[in-house]
Formats: sequence, structure tokens, C-alpha cells
Amino acid sequence: MGQYFLLASISKREFVDPHKIGYGLKLWEWCANRQCGVIPFLMAMGDDDGGALRGRWAGDKVVLIGDYDESKLYNEVRETYTEISEWLIEAYNDFIGIEDRFIGSKEDILKYKTMKRLKGN
Repeated sequence: MGQYFLLASISKREFVDPHKIGYGLKLWEWCANRQCGVIPFLMAMGDDDGGALRGRWAGDKVVLIGDYDESKLYNEVRETYTEISEWLIEAYNDFIGIEDRFIGSKEDILKYKTMKRLKGN
């Protein structure tokens, strides 16, 4: 089966569910897919564009926590932290602006593109 991983800010008590942003949970899947772009997006420091989420986790204690970890932090994150995946999909896709680099499920991407058309962007 393999170990599943979540990206979490311990400092903000927030996490990203990789399935919600359109990718797998295993470490190899985190390393090999475009979902990794969310890490520098969330952790960037400096003045630039990117909206409300860009740099949100800058300076935070951030972990990619596995469900086999003895600390049981994975379960705590799942049960008590705030999931920011849906918010991240919109903010990240706005920032990237290139459709084949978008994150999210096919349905999320279609919803995002429809919303943008309706807003005239």
C-alpha cells in the first residue's frame, strides 16, 4: 500500500490534501508531479504577485508528514488542522496562469476556467 503524505504548516495548523489538488499521496508522487509547485508558492518570501496565499507559510514550521510516522502527527493534522486545498487551487492557478500547469481535479480546473470566463479574465 505505501505511506501517505500530507503537506502541513505546524505553525498555522493548516494542511494541503494532495488528492484535492489533483495528485497522489505517496512521497514519490509528491516528488514527481507538478503539485510540488505549491511548496515554493506557499513558502515564498518577498514582495511579488500571487495573491493572499502566496508566501502564507513563509517562516513557518512546514512538514510533509507520513501516516507511518511514530508521532501520530498525520492523524492530528487530518483531524484538527484546517484544510486549505480548495483555496490553494484558485490562488495557485491564478498565479501560474498556464492551463497545463494547473492543479486540481479535472472538475476543479473546469470550474476555475468557467469562473474566470464569467469574470472576464
